[in-house]
Amino acid sequence: MRKILCLLAFYGFAAAQPALQEKFELLESTSIAVRREAVMQIGKMRSPAAMSRLVEVLENDTDFGVRASAAEALGNIRNKASTPALVKALGDENKNVKSSVIIAMGYMRDRTAVDPLLSFLGKEKDTGLRISAINVLGVIGDERALPTFAKLLKDENPRIKTISAQALGRLRKPAAVEPLLESSKDENYNVRLYSIRALGEIGDKSAVKDIGKLLKLEKDDKNKVAIAYTLGMLGSIEGFSVALAAAGSPDMALKKEGLKAIGVIGKVTPEAEEIIIEAWKSSDKGLKRSAEMAASSLKIKLPEPAKKKETKTKENK
Repeated sequence: MRKILCLLAFYGFAAAQPALQEKFELLESTSIAVRREAVMQIGKMRSPAAMSRLVEVLENDTDFGVRASAAEALGNIRNKASTPALVKALGDENKNVKSSVIIAMGYMRDRTAVDPLLSFLGKEKDTGLRISAINVLGVIGDERALPTFAKLLKDENPRIKTISAQALGRLRKPAAVEPLLESSKDENYNVRLYSIRALGEIGDKSAVKDIGKLLKLEKDDKNKVAIAYTLGMLGSIEGFSVALAAAGSPDMALKKEGLKAIGVIGKVTPEAEEIIIEAWKSSDKGLKRSAEMAASSLKIKLPEPAKKKETKTKENK
């Protein structure tokens, strides 16, 4: 059986060679549209030969759109042998190419790209490209990025601070707790929210006391529920009353978040059970789902759904 599979693979590879060669020839076309289409088709073939040719296109094609497509195709192939070429292309003169390169690096998750991305982040001025680089570094998850992320929590741009907080959460390192506690007091709502969520992802229980203080300082209801949720993730019931109030709110979005927080906190009271069951009866699917999750976490038995009455029909004789 193994021999048969090897033969099939060999003949499949051999059959693909003429088609691949045809695509390579299209890369010499004077038509930009033809070259772009060829690049996309070559990227689907995922062979070492395809990767090598795409690297050449990324380095040499005169059209930025073709180069960007080549970077995208290399990301789809996910062969880390192309990382050096992608690193080099971070210096491309075109923003679209650099954007595609960064996204490709995110697909690769190659740790050898961490230092080049950190260097790029320190030099790049474009906000969108900086955000992409931070996001990819968070996805790669290498703690070498931690000092940079912590520094960026003080950036003048709220979007940079928000994505940096999110990236720190992905690293799940206790060293990120202190800078995140500080950014949890930021004047920007989203920066506070993502910092609070990141603290929950890190899961360092030594931060419970300081996070509890944030609960008393926070004025925004949604952020207060986020803090309650984070405290629950860290094994504290301190935010239960906040979560319960949110779950009983007429604000649908706040209500859903409150139910999720109650489920994570894990405390059961008659009032909480009543709110969960009432929410489960809702026609809103999202609210119903949040109630089901909370009930499951707290082992609350939900009422059996009402059975539809069956109508019997008599057969005509």
